Amino acid sequence: MDPSGRLTDGQTYALMITERVVSVFSIIGILFILVTFYFLNSFNKPINRLVFYASFGNLGMNIACLISEDSIHAGPLCQFQAFLIQMFLGVDAFWSCCMAWNVYLAFFHKYTDRQLRSLDKWYLLGCYGASFVPALAFLFVDTRSRGKIYGPAVLWCWIGIKWDFLRIAMLYGIVWVAILFAFGIYIKAGRVIYKRRDKLKGFLNPFNENPFTTGVVTTEIDVTIVPADQLSPASGHHGNPFDKIYNGIPGMEEGRPDPYIVKVGVGENEHNKRPSKPELLRMRSITREEAIKENPNPGAWLYARVAFLFFLSMLIIWIPSSANRVYSLAHPDRINFALNYVSALVLPMQGLLNAIVYVITSQTACHELVKALRGHRAMPWRHIGGGFPRRQGLRGRKGSNTSAQRKSFHVLESRAGTSDVSVPMEAHTSG
Repeated sequence: MDPSGRLTDGQTYALMITERVVSVFSIIGILFILVTFYFLNSFNKPINRLVFYASFGNLGMNIACLISEDSIHAGPLCQFQAFLIQMFLGVDAFWSCCMAWNVYLAFFHKYTDRQLRSLDKWYLLGCYGASFVPALAFLFVDTRSRGKIYGPAVLWCWIGIKWDFLRIAMLYGIVWVAILFAFGIYIKAGRVIYKRRDKLKGFLNPFNENPFTTGVVTTEIDVTIVPADQLSPASGHHGNPFDKIYNGIPGMEEGRPDPYIVKVGVGENEHNKRPSKPELLRMRSITREEAIKENPNPGAWLYARVAFLFFLSMLIIWIPSSANRVYSLAHPDRINFALNYVSALVLPMQGLLNAIVYVITSQTACHELVKALRGHRAMPWRHIGGGFPRRQGLRGRKGSNTSAQRKSFHVLESRAGTSDVSVPMEAHTSG
């Protein structure tokens, strides 16, 4: 640093190279998130959705970082870069706040993924809309005493030195309010996690995609659908196959002519059989009761871990950059090269850190992608043109000559349970 307190040419060059190199790696990570989440089924899951939305803000921020200090003496480019930074720099912290709020809703209000997904439009509007309004307004502010709000800063063009207080009021202050809000929620959720620590061994290990080492197993259920009129006594069904079910359910008439039955079997376990309950309701009731008792919402636990990892990445970004901001306020006539260099290193790193979190929480999907790229299996593309793929329902189709259909389902249960249920299904035809 020269005697005037300004950065030397070598220090300025070091800041510029650092910003651009880190931005390149971040953009690679961002593109990986955007492409895999949108085009591949295995990556498209609820815990990755908000990371996907946040990636657009990361991309805008990294474009600004690639411009670096080339804009400082270029008027329109300087304004454009400053707009991008004000618009996208704090977006990740806002998304972290949204993730924390989702954790709160899932943990303490039992929100399902469908309910959380319905909030996405409001999150998008809040995170990007709240940043867009001041970022756009600052383009038109120009006073005689202070000039334009956007102007040269140390690392790039952003809010000018004469408007330095706006950096705290319109970005750093808001970001830290969001961080503290999220931190409060994670403390509250952490108490719940601590109480259930015996059932969540491995929860804090980010490389363990299934931390439920006790109390949770995945059971494969085979469902066979056959026309009822093709059943014979040799198949094990004598008389009307629905009598046993209908007699146990009020309002069901014996002998109702349903053309299909569904046979669901997951093994034998006398302990789980409850003769006093109708067989039609037995499997659902056992699964629900045990799941609520052992793990109220396994998806919520996994979502909380991803959100917490995202939150930790925010701390890596904002603690050193905030330290640099506090130093600048305390010493307005001095520039600390070390703090500025750390800021130049971590601020463009948001996209890269998010990609790391994304990969950690999608290890199985990444392994499948590697196998597909090596030609060992088919690429799991999503059906984009026809909209999102729909699950095949258990319904008859007009013109179908198939006499038997066999499907496999995976049910998440609290413990290994069994059921043997015959469920009547009505035929549905499209007209």
